[in-house]
Amino acid sequence: MQNKQLHIQVPCDLKQVRESRKVLHDFCQGLPLNDEELGNIELAFNEGISNAIDHGSSSNKKMFVDIDLIVKNRYLIIVIKDYGGKEFNPDYYERITLKKDWGRGGRGIYLMRTIMDELAYIFSPNNFTVLYLSKKLPS
Repeated sequence: MQNKQLHIQVPCDLKQVRESRKVLHDFCQGLPLNDEELGNIELAFNEGISNAIDHGSSSNKKMFVDIDLIVKNRYLIIVIKDYGGKEFNPDYYERITLKKDWGRGGRGIYLMRTIMDELAYIFSPNNFTVLYLSKKLPS
C-alpha cells in the first residue's frame, strides 16, 4: 500500500460536512476497507468535522477548518484543526455519554473513540483545537 496525503481547507459552514465526507470517501478508494468499515470511518469523520465547525468555531463563516487525510505505514490518519480555540474536556463528554438521557447529539466523542483506534485532542486555548484520529488498515 502506497503512502499518500491530502490537505483541504473548508469554511466553517455545516453545509461543508457533506462535501468533506465525499472528499474522505474518494480519498479512501483503493484502501483495503469494506463498505461497513468505510461507513464507520465516515461516521467518525462526520462527527469530528461537525464538532469543529459547530462547536469549535461556532459556525463562524469567516473562519476555516483544515483537514489532513494521510495514509502512512498501514494507518489512515485524519487530522481536523479548527481555529476557534474553545477548550473543553473530552473525557467529561465521553463519560457522561452512557449516563445521559438527552435527545439528539452529545455522543460524538464516544462514537469516534469506538470506531477509530486512536483519538487525541491538542488544545491551544483561544488559538486552535486539533483532533487526531487514526485507524489501522487491514492487511
